[in-house]
Amino acid sequence: MAAEQKLFYEDFLKEVSKFSIIPKDDQKQALRMRRFFMATLAYILNGTMAYVSYLAGDTEWEAIFWLLIIIPVISITFYIIFRTGLNLKMADPSLTLIQMCAAALIVMYVMYFANEARGILLLMYIIILLFGILRLNTRQFVFISFFILLTYGINIALLHLCRPEGVNFQKEYLQWFMLAIVLVAFSSIGGYISSLRHNLSVSRSELQKSISLIHEMAIRDELTGLYNRRHLMELLENEKNRSSRNGPQFVVAMLDVDQLKDVNDTYGHPMGDQVLRTVSTVIRDTLRNIDNCGRYGGDEFMLIFAQTDIKGAMISAERIHASIGQSQVPGLGRDFKITVSMGLTEYRFPEEVETMIARVDRALYKAKSGGRNRLECDEFREDVKMI
Repeated sequence: MAAEQKLFYEDFLKEVSKFSIIPKDDQKQALRMRRFFMATLAYILNGTMAYVSYLAGDTEWEAIFWLLIIIPVISITFYIIFRTGLNLKMADPSLTLIQMCAAALIVMYVMYFANEARGILLLMYIIILLFGILRLNTRQFVFISFFILLTYGINIALLHLCRPEGVNFQKEYLQWFMLAIVLVAFSSIGGYISSLRHNLSVSRSELQKSISLIHEMAIRDELTGLYNRRHLMELLENEKNRSSRNGPQFVVAMLDVDQLKDVNDTYGHPMGDQVLRTVSTVIRDTLRNIDNCGRYGGDEFMLIFAQTDIKGAMISAERIHASIGQSQVPGLGRDFKITVSMGLTEYRFPEEVETMIARVDRALYKAKSGGRNRLECDEFREDVKMI
Protein backbone atom coordinates (compact mmCIF):
# COMPACT_ATOMS: atom_id res chain seq x y z
CA MET A 1 0.00 0.00 0.00
CA ALA A 2 2.86 2.35 0.88
CA ALA A 3 4.50 1.60 -2.48
CA GLU A 4 1.26 2.48 -4.33
CA GLN A 5 0.94 5.76 -2.43
CA LYS A 6 4.56 6.59 -3.22
CA LEU A 7 3.99 5.85 -6.89
CA PHE A 8 0.84 7.99 -6.90
CA TYR A 9 2.73 10.82 -5.20
CA GLU A 10 5.57 10.63 -7.73
CA ASP A 11 3.13 10.69 -10.65
CA PHE A 12 1.36 13.65 -9.10
CA LEU A 13 4.63 15.53 -8.74
CA LYS A 14 5.50 14.82 -12.38
CA GLU A 15 2.17 16.20 -13.56
CA VAL A 16 2.59 19.28 -11.36
CA SER A 17 6.11 19.86 -12.72
CA LYS A 18 4.74 19.77 -16.27
CA PHE A 19 2.11 22.40 -15.52
CA SER A 20 2.78 25.98 -16.57
CA ILE A 21 0.70 29.08 -15.91
CA ILE A 22 0.81 29.95 -19.62
CA PRO A 23 0.77 27.06 -22.16
CA LYS A 24 4.05 26.59 -23.99
CA ASP A 25 2.79 24.42 -26.86
CA ASP A 26 0.29 26.92 -28.30
CA GLN A 27 1.62 30.40 -29.06
CA LYS A 28 -1.80 31.85 -29.92
CA GLN A 29 -3.34 30.57 -26.71
CA ALA A 30 -0.36 31.89 -24.76
CA LEU A 31 -0.94 35.33 -26.31
CA ARG A 32 -4.62 35.23 -25.35
CA MET A 33 -3.70 34.38 -21.77
CA ARG A 34 -1.23 37.27 -21.62
CA ARG A 35 -4.05 39.58 -22.72
CA PHE A 36 -6.23 38.04 -20.03
CA PHE A 37 -3.61 38.87 -17.41
CA MET A 38 -3.62 42.44 -18.73
CA ALA A 39 -7.40 42.46 -18.22
CA THR A 40 -6.91 41.13 -14.70
CA LEU A 41 -4.50 43.98 -14.07
CA ALA A 42 -7.24 46.37 -15.22
CA TYR A 43 -9.63 44.73 -12.71
CA ILE A 44 -7.09 45.33 -9.97
CA LEU A 45 -6.62 48.91 -11.10
CA ASN A 46 -10.36 49.48 -10.98
CA GLY A 47 -10.47 47.97 -7.51
CA THR A 48 -7.61 50.23 -6.43
CA MET A 49 -9.46 53.30 -7.67
CA ALA A 50 -12.55 52.19 -5.77
CA TYR A 51 -10.50 51.69 -2.60
CA VAL A 52 -8.91 55.14 -2.92
CA SER A 53 -12.44 56.52 -3.28
CA TYR A 54 -13.39 54.68 -0.08
CA LEU A 55 -10.42 56.18 1.76
CA ALA A 56 -11.59 59.59 0.59
CA GLY A 57 -14.99 58.87 2.12
CA ASP A 58 -16.88 58.81 -1.18
CA THR A 59 -17.47 55.05 -1.52
CA GLU A 60 -19.10 52.69 0.97
CA TRP A 61 -17.18 49.73 2.45
CA GLU A 62 -19.86 47.32 1.24
CA ALA A 63 -18.75 47.94 -2.34
CA ILE A 64 -15.08 47.28 -1.50
CA PHE A 65 -15.90 44.12 0.48
CA TRP A 66 -17.81 42.46 -2.32
CA LEU A 67 -15.34 43.73 -4.88
CA LEU A 68 -12.61 41.76 -3.10
CA ILE A 69 -14.71 38.65 -3.73
CA ILE A 70 -16.07 39.36 -7.21
CA ILE A 71 -12.74 40.23 -8.89
CA PRO A 72 -10.92 37.00 -7.82
CA VAL A 73 -13.95 34.86 -8.76
CA ILE A 74 -14.20 36.40 -12.23
CA SER A 75 -10.43 36.22 -12.78
CA ILE A 76 -10.21 32.56 -11.70
CA THR A 77 -13.22 31.68 -13.87
CA PHE A 78 -11.69 33.26 -16.97
CA TYR A 79 -8.31 31.65 -16.22
CA ILE A 80 -9.90 28.19 -16.03
CA ILE A 81 -11.70 28.81 -19.32
CA PHE A 82 -8.45 29.84 -21.04
CA ARG A 83 -6.23 27.20 -19.44
CA THR A 84 -8.60 24.32 -20.24
CA GLY A 85 -9.12 25.52 -23.81
CA LEU A 86 -12.88 26.07 -23.48
CA ASN A 87 -12.42 29.47 -25.12
CA LEU A 88 -11.38 27.75 -28.36
CA LYS A 89 -14.97 26.57 -28.84
CA MET A 90 -16.22 30.16 -29.03
CA ALA A 91 -16.38 32.49 -32.03
CA ASP A 92 -13.81 34.84 -30.46
CA PRO A 93 -11.26 32.70 -28.57
CA SER A 94 -9.83 35.86 -26.99
CA LEU A 95 -13.18 36.54 -25.24
CA THR A 96 -12.37 40.24 -25.50
CA LEU A 97 -15.98 41.44 -25.63
CA ILE A 98 -17.08 39.12 -22.83
CA GLN A 99 -14.26 40.28 -20.57
CA MET A 100 -15.10 43.92 -21.28
CA CYS A 101 -18.76 43.32 -20.44
CA ALA A 102 -17.75 41.63 -17.17
CA ALA A 103 -15.56 44.62 -16.30
CA ALA A 104 -18.41 47.01 -17.12
CA LEU A 105 -20.68 45.12 -14.70
CA ILE A 106 -18.03 45.41 -11.98
CA VAL A 107 -17.81 49.16 -12.58
CA MET A 108 -21.61 49.36 -12.46
CA TYR A 109 -21.59 47.67 -9.06
CA VAL A 110 -18.89 49.95 -7.64
CA MET A 111 -20.54 53.11 -8.93
CA TYR A 112 -23.83 52.19 -7.27
CA PHE A 113 -22.09 52.69 -3.91
CA ALA A 114 -19.74 55.45 -5.02
CA ASN A 115 -21.89 58.42 -3.94
CA GLU A 116 -20.19 61.65 -5.06
CA ALA A 117 -17.22 59.80 -6.61
CA ARG A 118 -19.23 58.47 -9.56
CA GLY A 119 -17.99 61.21 -11.86
CA ILE A 120 -14.36 60.35 -11.13
CA LEU A 121 -14.93 56.60 -11.43
CA LEU A 122 -16.23 57.10 -14.97
CA LEU A 123 -12.56 56.95 -15.94
CA MET A 124 -12.70 53.20 -15.35
CA TYR A 125 -14.80 52.89 -18.50
CA ILE A 126 -11.92 54.38 -20.48
CA ILE A 127 -9.63 51.64 -19.15
CA ILE A 128 -12.15 49.05 -20.30
CA LEU A 129 -12.37 50.55 -23.80
CA LEU A 130 -8.58 50.72 -24.10
CA PHE A 131 -8.46 46.97 -23.53
CA GLY A 132 -10.40 46.37 -26.74
CA ILE A 133 -8.91 49.03 -28.97
CA LEU A 134 -6.62 46.56 -30.77
CA ARG A 135 -9.16 43.75 -30.98
CA LEU A 136 -12.65 45.09 -31.62
CA ASN A 137 -14.14 46.31 -34.87
CA THR A 138 -16.55 49.21 -35.19
CA ARG A 139 -19.67 47.10 -34.69
CA GLN A 140 -18.25 45.55 -31.53
CA PHE A 141 -17.20 48.97 -30.22
CA VAL A 142 -20.76 50.21 -30.73
CA PHE A 143 -22.07 47.18 -28.84
CA ILE A 144 -19.80 47.64 -25.82
CA SER A 145 -20.52 51.38 -25.80
CA PHE A 146 -24.25 50.66 -25.77
CA PHE A 147 -23.73 48.09 -23.01
CA ILE A 148 -21.80 50.62 -20.87
CA LEU A 149 -24.48 53.28 -21.36
CA LEU A 150 -27.14 50.72 -20.52
CA THR A 151 -25.43 49.66 -17.27
CA TYR A 152 -24.91 53.26 -16.23
CA GLY A 153 -28.55 54.00 -17.04
CA ILE A 154 -29.64 51.01 -14.93
CA ASN A 155 -27.48 52.40 -12.14
CA ILE A 156 -29.31 55.70 -12.27
CA ALA A 157 -32.67 53.88 -12.28
CA LEU A 158 -31.67 51.79 -9.25
CA LEU A 159 -30.56 54.89 -7.44
CA HIS A 160 -34.00 56.44 -8.16
CA LEU A 161 -35.74 53.37 -6.74
CA CYS A 162 -33.51 52.37 -3.83
CA ARG A 163 -31.29 55.27 -2.80
CA PRO A 164 -32.72 58.59 -4.00
CA GLU A 165 -31.63 60.54 -0.96
CA GLY A 166 -28.48 62.61 -1.40
CA VAL A 167 -28.19 61.91 -5.14
CA ASN A 168 -27.96 64.80 -7.58
CA PHE A 169 -29.82 63.25 -10.48
CA GLN A 170 -29.37 66.30 -12.68
CA LYS A 171 -25.63 65.75 -12.39
CA GLU A 172 -26.05 62.01 -13.02
CA TYR A 173 -28.00 62.65 -16.24
CA LEU A 174 -25.36 65.13 -17.35
CA GLN A 175 -22.61 62.58 -16.69
CA TRP A 176 -24.58 59.95 -18.57
CA PHE A 177 -24.95 62.30 -21.55
CA MET A 178 -21.27 63.27 -21.52
CA LEU A 179 -20.32 59.59 -21.28
CA ALA A 180 -22.46 58.89 -24.36
CA ILE A 181 -20.56 61.57 -26.32
CA VAL A 182 -17.20 60.15 -25.21
CA LEU A 183 -18.28 56.62 -26.13
CA VAL A 184 -19.42 57.71 -29.60
CA ALA A 185 -16.07 59.39 -30.19
CA PHE A 186 -14.18 56.43 -28.78
CA SER A 187 -16.15 54.00 -30.95
CA SER A 188 -15.33 56.04 -34.05
CA ILE A 189 -11.63 56.20 -33.22
CA GLY A 190 -11.53 52.54 -32.18
CA GLY A 191 -13.29 51.53 -35.39
CA TYR A 192 -10.83 53.55 -37.45
CA ILE A 193 -7.89 51.92 -35.67
CA SER A 194 -9.52 48.54 -36.24
CA SER A 195 -9.81 49.22 -39.98
CA LEU A 196 -6.16 50.30 -40.08
CA ARG A 197 -5.18 47.14 -38.25
CA HIS A 198 -7.21 45.03 -40.68
CA ASN A 199 -5.69 46.76 -43.71
CA LEU A 200 -2.23 46.34 -42.24
CA SER A 201 -2.89 42.66 -41.61
CA VAL A 202 -4.11 42.20 -45.20
CA SER A 203 -1.10 44.08 -46.57
CA ARG A 204 1.27 42.01 -44.48
CA SER A 205 -0.42 38.81 -45.63
CA GLU A 206 -0.17 39.90 -49.27
CA LEU A 207 3.47 40.85 -48.73
CA GLN A 208 4.22 37.43 -47.29
CA LYS A 209 2.50 35.79 -50.25
CA SER A 210 4.50 37.96 -52.65
CA ILE A 211 7.75 37.11 -50.88
CA SER A 212 6.87 33.41 -50.97
CA LEU A 213 6.02 33.67 -54.68
CA ILE A 214 9.27 35.48 -55.45
CA HIS A 215 11.21 32.89 -53.50
CA GLU A 216 9.50 30.06 -55.38
CA MET A 217 10.21 31.77 -58.69
CA ALA A 218 13.84 32.14 -57.67
CA ILE A 219 14.33 28.43 -56.91
CA ARG A 220 12.04 26.86 -59.52
CA ASP A 221 12.60 26.07 -63.17
CA GLU A 222 9.99 27.90 -65.21
CA LEU A 223 9.35 25.08 -67.69
CA THR A 224 9.13 22.03 -65.41
CA GLY A 225 8.29 23.52 -62.02
CA LEU A 226 11.15 21.55 -60.46
CA TYR A 227 14.05 23.12 -58.57
CA ASN A 228 16.56 24.99 -60.69
CA ARG A 229 20.29 24.37 -60.80
CA ARG A 230 21.21 27.02 -58.25
CA HIS A 231 18.86 25.63 -55.64
CA LEU A 232 19.99 22.09 -56.37
CA MET A 233 23.52 23.11 -55.47
CA GLU A 234 22.24 24.51 -52.16
CA LEU A 235 20.42 21.25 -51.43
CA LEU A 236 23.57 19.28 -52.23
CA GLU A 237 25.57 21.41 -49.80
CA ASN A 238 22.96 20.81 -47.12
CA GLU A 239 23.07 17.06 -47.67
CA LYS A 240 26.88 17.13 -47.65
CA ASN A 241 26.95 19.03 -44.35
CA ARG A 242 24.41 16.67 -42.82
CA SER A 243 26.38 13.62 -43.95
CA SER A 244 29.66 15.15 -42.74
CA ARG A 245 28.24 15.33 -39.21
CA ASN A 246 28.00 11.53 -39.06
CA GLY A 247 24.62 11.73 -40.73
CA PRO A 248 23.14 9.25 -43.23
CA GLN A 249 24.63 8.73 -46.65
CA PHE A 250 23.04 10.17 -49.77
CA VAL A 251 23.22 9.49 -53.49
CA VAL A 252 23.11 11.83 -56.48
CA ALA A 253 21.79 10.78 -59.87
CA MET A 254 21.97 12.60 -63.18
CA LEU A 255 19.19 11.80 -65.66
CA ASP A 256 19.35 12.65 -69.36
CA VAL A 257 16.40 12.38 -71.77
CA ASP A 258 17.54 10.30 -74.74
CA GLN A 259 17.30 11.76 -78.26
CA LEU A 260 15.42 14.89 -77.19
CA LYS A 261 17.07 16.76 -80.07
CA ASP A 262 15.36 14.40 -82.50
CA VAL A 263 12.00 15.23 -80.93
CA ASN A 264 12.71 18.96 -81.26
CA ASP A 265 13.79 18.56 -84.90
CA THR A 266 10.86 16.32 -85.85
CA TYR A 267 7.95 17.68 -83.82
CA GLY A 268 9.19 21.14 -82.81
CA HIS A 269 10.51 22.60 -79.58
CA PRO A 270 7.04 22.95 -77.96
CA MET A 271 6.69 19.16 -78.15
CA GLY A 272 10.20 18.76 -76.76
CA ASP A 273 9.16 20.96 -73.85
CA GLN A 274 6.13 18.73 -73.32
CA VAL A 275 8.46 15.71 -73.09
CA LEU A 276 10.51 17.49 -70.42
CA ARG A 277 7.35 18.37 -68.48
CA THR A 278 6.17 14.75 -68.66
CA VAL A 279 9.52 13.46 -67.39
CA SER A 280 9.57 16.01 -64.58
CA THR A 281 6.04 15.02 -63.51
CA VAL A 282 6.97 11.34 -63.37
CA ILE A 283 10.11 12.06 -61.36
CA ARG A 284 8.26 14.28 -58.89
CA ASP A 285 5.43 11.77 -58.41
CA THR A 286 7.74 8.77 -58.02
CA LEU A 287 10.35 10.14 -55.62
CA ARG A 288 10.01 9.76 -51.87
CA ASN A 289 9.06 12.80 -49.81
CA ILE A 290 12.58 13.10 -48.38
CA ASP A 291 14.22 13.11 -51.84
CA ASN A 292 14.72 16.14 -54.09
CA CYS A 293 14.96 16.69 -57.81
CA GLY A 294 15.42 19.51 -60.26
CA ARG A 295 16.31 20.49 -63.79
CA TYR A 296 20.08 20.72 -63.97
CA GLY A 297 20.09 22.20 -67.46
CA GLY A 298 18.74 21.48 -70.95
CA ASP A 299 17.49 17.89 -70.97
CA GLU A 300 19.33 16.87 -67.78
CA PHE A 301 17.74 16.36 -64.39
CA MET A 302 19.45 15.89 -61.03
CA LEU A 303 17.99 13.62 -58.35
CA ILE A 304 19.12 13.64 -54.72
CA PHE A 305 18.31 10.44 -52.84
CA ALA A 306 18.53 11.26 -49.14
CA GLN A 307 19.22 8.86 -46.26
CA THR A 308 20.12 5.90 -48.44
CA ASP A 309 23.09 4.09 -49.93
CA ILE A 310 23.77 3.33 -53.59
CA LYS A 311 21.80 0.08 -53.59
CA GLY A 312 18.67 1.75 -52.23
CA ALA A 313 19.06 4.60 -54.70
CA MET A 314 19.36 2.13 -57.60
CA ILE A 315 16.00 0.63 -56.68
CA SER A 316 14.38 4.07 -56.72
CA ALA A 317 16.13 4.95 -59.99
CA GLU A 318 14.88 1.78 -61.68
CA ARG A 319 11.35 2.57 -60.50
CA ILE A 320 11.59 6.07 -61.98
CA HIS A 321 12.92 4.72 -65.26
CA ALA A 322 10.10 2.20 -65.54
CA SER A 323 7.49 4.89 -64.84
CA ILE A 324 8.99 7.19 -67.48
CA GLY A 325 8.98 4.38 -70.04
CA GLN A 326 5.27 3.76 -69.41
CA SER A 327 4.24 7.42 -69.59
CA GLN A 328 2.44 8.97 -72.50
CA VAL A 329 3.29 12.37 -73.98
CA PRO A 330 0.18 14.26 -75.12
CA GLY A 331 0.33 14.86 -78.86
CA LEU A 332 2.95 12.18 -79.67
CA GLY A 333 0.70 9.12 -79.77
CA ARG A 334 0.75 5.88 -77.82
CA ASP A 335 3.65 4.40 -79.82
CA PHE A 336 6.10 7.09 -78.74
CA LYS A 337 8.26 6.02 -75.80
CA ILE A 338 10.51 8.18 -73.71
CA THR A 339 13.83 6.67 -72.69
CA VAL A 340 16.38 8.09 -70.29
CA SER A 341 19.98 7.43 -69.33
CA MET A 342 21.08 7.76 -65.71
CA GLY A 343 24.30 7.90 -63.78
CA LEU A 344 24.50 7.48 -60.01
CA THR A 345 27.15 8.03 -57.40
CA GLU A 346 27.30 7.97 -53.62
CA TYR A 347 28.78 10.79 -51.56
CA ARG A 348 32.29 10.03 -50.33
CA PHE A 349 33.30 11.94 -47.25
CA PRO A 350 35.01 14.43 -47.19
CA GLU A 351 34.86 15.29 -50.89
CA GLU A 352 33.46 18.55 -52.22
CA VAL A 353 30.17 18.74 -54.11
CA GLU A 354 31.96 19.60 -57.35
CA THR A 355 33.95 16.36 -57.16
CA MET A 356 30.78 14.36 -56.68
CA ILE A 357 29.09 16.05 -59.64
CA ALA A 358 32.08 15.37 -61.87
CA ARG A 359 31.90 11.70 -60.92
CA VAL A 360 28.15 11.40 -61.58
CA ASP A 361 28.69 13.16 -64.93
CA ARG A 362 31.18 10.47 -65.87
CA ALA A 363 28.68 7.78 -64.88
CA LEU A 364 26.01 9.43 -67.03
CA TYR A 365 28.42 9.65 -69.98
CA LYS A 366 29.09 5.90 -69.67
CA ALA A 367 25.34 5.22 -69.73
CA LYS A 368 24.86 7.33 -72.86
CA SER A 369 27.92 6.02 -74.68
CA GLY A 370 26.98 2.47 -73.76
CA GLY A 371 23.78 2.58 -75.79
CA ARG A 372 21.52 4.87 -73.73
CA ASN A 373 18.44 3.72 -71.81
CA ARG A 374 20.80 2.53 -69.10
CA LEU A 375 21.77 2.99 -65.51
CA GLU A 376 25.46 3.43 -64.70
CA CYS A 377 26.75 3.44 -61.17
CA ASP A 378 30.40 4.30 -60.55
CA GLU A 379 30.46 2.08 -57.44
CA PHE A 380 29.98 -1.02 -59.62
CA ARG A 381 32.14 -2.23 -62.51
CA GLU A 382 29.40 -3.96 -64.44
CA ASP A 383 26.73 -2.08 -66.35
CA VAL A 384 23.12 -2.52 -65.38
CA LYS A 385 20.65 -2.54 -68.27
CA MET A 386 17.47 -0.60 -67.60
CA ILE A 387 14.40 -2.56 -68.54
